[in-house]
Amino acid sequence: MEKLSEIISKNIYSLVSGRKIGYILNICLDESFKNIKHFLVADDESENEMLISPKSLIFGGEFILSKKEEDFVYGAATEENNLIGKLVFTDKGAYCGKVREVIFSANRLESVICDRICFSAKDISLVGQDAVILGKKKNFARARNFSRPTFVSSQPESLVSISSSFSQPESGQVAPYRISTDPKNLIGKLATRDIFGLNNELIIKKFEIITQKKLNEIKKHNKLNILFYNCK
Repeated sequence: MEKLSEIISKNIYSLVSGRKIGYILNICLDESFKNIKHFLVADDESENEMLISPKSLIFGGEFILSKKEEDFVYGAATEENNLIGKLVFTDKGAYCGKVREVIFSANRLESVICDRICFSAKDISLVGQDAVILGKKKNFARARNFSRPTFVSSQPESLVSISSSFSQPESGQVAPYRISTDPKNLIGKLATRDIFGLNNELIIKKFEIITQKKLNEIKKHNKLNILFYNCK
């Protein structure tokens, strides 16, 4: 099994030309939410987003290789069924937190971990632009009843089953938000992971407040897209 957090920001190099194409930003699921349909990639020069099929990539430790450069698709609907950074709700109105980790095996989704729960592909009703909805399938003829997710305990590897129903959102809970394309909206937020520059130097630490100076440095190293997906 693999963790998406360990793949995000990895560089992709072309087997054909040997040049650096870009780096991984996120995954996009297929219509059933069970399999990885595409990887979302940031172009190394323009920072534009593009899609690439997992079948076109070779994963080799610290780096990823692409078989054919023409397999990268620019200008596609990159918001399609991606997960990292989105808020999670049940169809009963319970707030479950923000998606922090995706675990997959052989390009098949195994589980998704957010702040309060862990759930599997069969629990997903909808993956929207800003939020993931858990519950009964709405878009398929073979709808299955919602299988209740399991709460994540203080130890990440230990899962505790829900005994009754979901707890309602606490007062003052953070409202849903849209990942903005305006870098200025990042100022004042916290980075949720270490981000390294072009020469592997640490340019912003986990839990560090994003300032204009840090934002300028992030832009200089072409890591703005990674920061968008890793702040709160």
